[in-house]
Amino acid sequence: MKLYWRPGKISNASLTALAILAVLAIIIVEKNKVVIKQPYYDAKVRAANLQMRGMEVIKAEVLSKRKKIDKFADPAESGMIGTSLSPITSVVGYLDAKQTSINPNFAAVVIDMLGKVGVSEGDYVAIGGSGSFPSLNLAAFVACKVMKLNCVPIMSVSASMYGANDPRLTWLDMERLLYNAGIIDHRSIATSIGGKDDNAEQLPEAGVELAIAAATRNKVPLIRTGSLIGNIDERMRLFEAAAGGKPYKVYINIGGGEASGGSHLTRSLFRPGVNKRLPRKASDEEGAMLRMMRDFGTPAIHLSGVTKIAERYGLEVAPKKMPVPGEGQLFYNLQYNLVLVAILLAVLILATVLVIQFDIGRYIGRIQQK
Repeated sequence: MKLYWRPGKISNASLTALAILAVLAIIIVEKNKVVIKQPYYDAKVRAANLQMRGMEVIKAEVLSKRKKIDKFADPAESGMIGTSLSPITSVVGYLDAKQTSINPNFAAVVIDMLGKVGVSEGDYVAIGGSGSFPSLNLAAFVACKVMKLNCVPIMSVSASMYGANDPRLTWLDMERLLYNAGIIDHRSIATSIGGKDDNAEQLPEAGVELAIAAATRNKVPLIRTGSLIGNIDERMRLFEAAAGGKPYKVYINIGGGEASGGSHLTRSLFRPGVNKRLPRKASDEEGAMLRMMRDFGTPAIHLSGVTKIAERYGLEVAPKKMPVPGEGQLFYNLQYNLVLVAILLAVLILATVLVIQFDIGRYIGRIQQK
């Protein structure tokens, strides 16, 4: 059996031209992606910029008291990260989480979460937290301001390592500075010392006195019933009174305070971010967040597991320099221009058809001449 070579019907020159045309089409499509704004884009940008302004207010106050920022703990020089130990340091804190939290775009994260809950202007939002994550506290307060919500915070004084644990500049002090600067619209309606059982059982006496002094100078009523359950009961009473009996649209828990988020077990049952249903095995646990959901069906935004939330929203973990407000996938996505794709695909198909017709026509012509 003999094999005979027969030239292809389509020339190499035509195939090369089609390949070049296809490559050019791909380049054009890649270079002409369109920017698609994410939901709540304008509110997210306003919130991120407002948080940045608030952080600058706090940084100026930090520098006036400490003179310099510890670049090991706070390489981005945000001013929002405290010291490792102080008299009002309640528990161990993780530095990577604290460094991650200083991103001003966390205010936009909270906007996104509030949108998923379905808040509307004028809705009541309860906030519970401590001084452990001052930047996240600011993010929540700012988001509520931008979305014109009635924010009702109850924040404790003490803080975990690297939080707002300077006795001269606690979260309550920061809150007052931010309120006076017009960055936030609401301040805590009450506070507690915080720490173990929300009664500072592990703090030295000097730390307890400093926490009480912070509440006094900022004129915030102190919750101190003598027991964790009593402090939670008082929080719930105050939340109800502040809203005048109106329902809360969402409860925002920031960090790991027991009176707000509950025990470590309770907090672990809630997913970082939005929670619309009561977790299984959580009904017998305590904490204002759980009570709100169990007793009133109030959804919760659980701002814990900071690095997980950051990764979910495309924020940098432990940035070495201050992130830019309003940038990243939280605000917009780059997508292919489908109209352009359709046009270029049609051009490629048409070119392919013309090449086939032209080359086959030439091939048939040569055969007929023979």
